[in-house]
This record gives sequence, structure tokens and C-alpha cells, in this order.
Amino acid sequence: MFSPIDRRAGVTSTLAQPSALLQNETLNFRARRSGASTKDFMNRRQNASLTLLFGAIGIVSTPIQAAEHATITLYHHVSESTPASTSVSPAIFRQHLDHLRDDGFNVMPLPELLEALQERRQIPDKSVAITFDDGYSSIYDTAFPMLQEYGFPFTLFVNTQPLNDSMSGYMSWAQVKEMSDAGVTIANHMENHPHMVDALPDEDTAARDQRLREELLRAQARIEAETGQDHKFIAYPYGEYDLANKAMLADLGFMGIGQQSGAVGFDADFLALPRFPFGGAFTDLNDFKQKVQTLSFHLLNVDPESQMTQERNPSVTLQFAAGDFNFRQLACYAGSQPMQLEWLDQEQGLLRVSTDQTFNSRRYRYLCTAPMRGTNRYFWYSKDWTRSTPTNQD
Repeated sequence: MFSPIDRRAGVTSTLAQPSALLQNETLNFRARRSGASTKDFMNRRQNASLTLLFGAIGIVSTPIQAAEHATITLYHHVSESTPASTSVSPAIFRQHLDHLRDDGFNVMPLPELLEALQERRQIPDKSVAITFDDGYSSIYDTAFPMLQEYGFPFTLFVNTQPLNDSMSGYMSWAQVKEMSDAGVTIANHMENHPHMVDALPDEDTAARDQRLREELLRAQARIEAETGQDHKFIAYPYGEYDLANKAMLADLGFMGIGQQSGAVGFDADFLALPRFPFGGAFTDLNDFKQKVQTLSFHLLNVDPESQMTQERNPSVTLQFAAGDFNFRQLACYAGSQPMQLEWLDQEQGLLRVSTDQTFNSRRYRYLCTAPMRGTNRYFWYSKDWTRSTPTNQD
């Protein structure tokens, strides 16, 4: 078993190492629920980007190099009076934004970022996109003004039915329209925040898939009617998806975005892109600093591909393409504990990962990291699992 910490001479890190963050990253995350721009907003974003790229005001001392990696952050509430498991306080959220500004991050609109990655166009190193799920009031009341203050673009994935019903604790459509007019990207999170992997009682797979397709398209139509935006992105509710869900998105021309942690890159799965969720136990500034600068492994194969399982500790076989890391320093964890690594062919990056631990929750996660050579940054990949049973609901 190899530590994820780069122990070579001269390489040190001032940040918390991934092994110190894994307990929060891999446990207790089952509680998570989870375009068009105006000239004013885009001018602020473009000016900020030029500042970062050319060092105009000294935020960075050297030009940011081009890269094929980025990260996507996920928030739900920015409040001290909402459920702790999905909330970050305004003070902590400001710390996150300060770090992105002061450490020279390139904050990009999600559509621009994903288009660049799909087209394999290099982007500035340390690029990040900010996203929110669900459409809660604190996003409008607290997060939106703060992000405007920093000039940072962001995306709201909205589940539309609570807004249709004027549900307490959610934004109104008028507020969503105001945000849209200010340059915020508005995208799809379904109507009713369903478990997309579950069928209703007496519903077969074909009926389930047709129901989900109709719900997705109704939500998309409502978003377009209210905001004029028609981005073909969906954030999977709860971060859950199966192969049929992915096939539906591919058929409709959508990208899918999950809640499994990790960076995105040229070779990412654009039907199941990772994001780093921040809320509850996942708000520490050192944790944030480590995650937003991570890099994307190029995985040649993941077997099984699906996250669906009835097992409590399934094994998974991963094939890593060579990159700027050492296979011998790759480490994987489950529930913060090191996993067993069986190299089937280390030269080809072929690895079987297993654990003796058992997990009884609906969702659980395996995590693999490796240090980037000569830096304090880490390549990061997680494999999420979902056990869908009638007695195993949120």
C-alpha cells in the first residue's frame, strides 16, 4: 500500500493531505440533496479573466499555463439557518471566493468550460466553475450578491416544481429571471427531484424511462419559457444515475453532471461529470483549497461502469492511462480506510480495487488519488455506488 503523499525530497505541501480529508469525503454524504449573459456581468467576468491571464493587477506573478483539467464546485444553501448537511455559512463561502480570487483561479461559466473540454481546447490552469442545485432562497438572497461582488459567473440547476408551487424556502421564477438576466446560467435539475434510478410501484423499466424523459423535457421547457435559456445540461438529483439514464441523456443531446468528487478533463465522461460538493462537514477551507486544484485522471476503463449495486463492498477494476504521476504512489480509500490494490498489469495501469469494509447506506464512495510530480496537487477520481432497494431511501 502506498501513501498518497509525495515523499520525494524537496516536495512539501502546506495544504492538508488527501488522507486527512477522506473521512469527510467518503462518509455521511447520503444526506446531500442533490447561456445567455448580460453585457455588465460578462464584462466583469472578462476583465477578471484578463487580470488572471496577464497579471494586470498582481494577483498572480506569472502567467497561468494552459491545461486540460478543471474542477466544478457544488453548493446548495449559503446560510446558517438551513439544514447543516447541505449548507455552507456566508462567512465560509466568502473564504472560498477569496481563495479563488487571491490564488489566481480562472472562474469560468459552466457552458464555456464544458464546450472547451469537449472540443479539447486547452484552458487556463486552475480553472473552476461554480454551481448550485435546487433553487433555494439563500442562493438568491446571499450567494448571488456575493458572486456579483466578485464578478464570478455561476450556474443554477433548478428543480422546477417547487418554484411552480411557490414553495417556501425556494426562489420565485421572477428571482430566477433576474439572475438569468444578470448572466447566471440556469439549467435542469428535473421537476420533482426524483431518484432517477428508482421505478415507482408497479412501474417497469420502460415506463420509468418514459416518465423521466417527459419530466426532464417539461422542466427544460419551463426553464426556457421563464429565462430564455436552453442549455442541454442536467444535474442528476442526489447524484444518482444508471446506464439507462445516461442513454436517455445521450439520445436527447444532454450532458449529465453528478455529485461524485473529482476533476473534469478532456477524457471525462460527459454523461456523468464529477463535481466537488461543499456543505456540512465539507466546508473546511483547507479541504476546499486541496480539491479545487485537483487534476483529472485519464481512465481508459471502469468495470463495472454503472454505479448501481446490491453489494455492500463491490470490487472495481480501473485502467489508468499514464500521466504526470507515478503508479506506485496511487492509493485508494473507502470510508477513509486504505483499500486493497491488486495490480493486474501495472505497466498498462490496470488495477483491481477492493475492501473488506461493508456499507449499509444507500450511497457510498471509493476514492483514488495520486500526487502530481513535483507539486502539492493531486489527481483525483471517485467511484460512487448506489444501493436501490424499497427500504433503503433517503
